[in-house]
Amino acid sequence: MKLQTYASTPGLERYPKSERFAAWRDAHKQLMKDDPEYRKRFQAYNYSVMGLAACVVLGVCCCADGLVGIALQLSLTLCLVAAVGWLAFRQQCFMNQRVGNYLQR
Repeated sequence: MKLQTYASTPGLERYPKSERFAAWRDAHKQLMKDDPEYRKRFQAYNYSVMGLAACVVLGVCCCADGLVGIALQLSLTLCLVAAVGWLAFRQQCFMNQRVGNYLQR
């Protein structure tokens, strides 16, 4: 999986480097207003991350004490960090596609 950042958005190369983030941000804001599917997917991503963060907190609070508890907490935290990372890359890819389409209109 290729690392996705806003800079890998198709269409941004038409803008000077100093204006690229502003162009991406403005397109994102406009899509949040005008595109219900984009807004829904963005909100679903935010809720997913908050839910996973809540799982970490609950996991830390509810795990057993001792070596088994520490191992359980560590493995749970690592799995949830991996899940958030995967969600973030997937979300950035989706946003780059939509913002790129918007910029190329």
